Amino acid sequence: VTEIFSTFDAFAAVKIDGSVVTWGYEDGGGDSSSVSSDLSSDVTEIFSNNASFAAVKSDGSVVTWGSSNYGGNSSSVSSDLSSGVTEIFSTKRAFAAVKSDGSVVTWGPSNYGGDSSSVSSELSSGVIDIYATFGAFAALKSDGSLVTWGWSQGASSSENYGGDSSAVSSDLAASVIINIYSTRTAFAAIIEI
Repeated sequence: VTEIFSTFDAFAAVKIDGSVVTWGYEDGGGDSSSVSSDLSSDVTEIFSNNASFAAVKSDGSVVTWGSSNYGGNSSSVSSDLSSGVTEIFSTKRAFAAVKSDGSVVTWGPSNYGGDSSSVSSELSSGVIDIYATFGAFAALKSDGSLVTWGWSQGASSSENYGGDSSAVSSDLAASVIINIYSTRTAFAAIIEI
């Protein structure tokens, strides 16, 4: 075993031969039997959210397991995850994968950032980093622009996770973004004016 990763209720261990061993609460990522053949070799990194895992293999493909309500089932985007993935980020219940061409693939519940269709044209290239709150993502692009999506509306402010940055879009567009930080429900950017 070279490294261990966790959800809230399960563990996943990567071994020196690239295989993966999981244990813990079955629906929280502890049961990987449905993808065991895909996890028998070549896994280089594992990412997780509250109840699911996403493993990146040496060929850039992705294998997911855990709760389907937490992105454990990525079948809807399987063709996009078959190669080229370099890193994965997560909210509480969704994942966002950055590919080698700078594009982004998302899956999981839409209100937790799993649906990026509203900003898909902006995520087709140029993404260099992603930041996350519990329910939203913010993607920093190579041209200095920022794209946000995810849970941005609710009955109270506690349900707003920062997915809508339209109120400060002019400030972000006219500046060079140096870094981005996140809390459970908000993003903050250091900018150079």
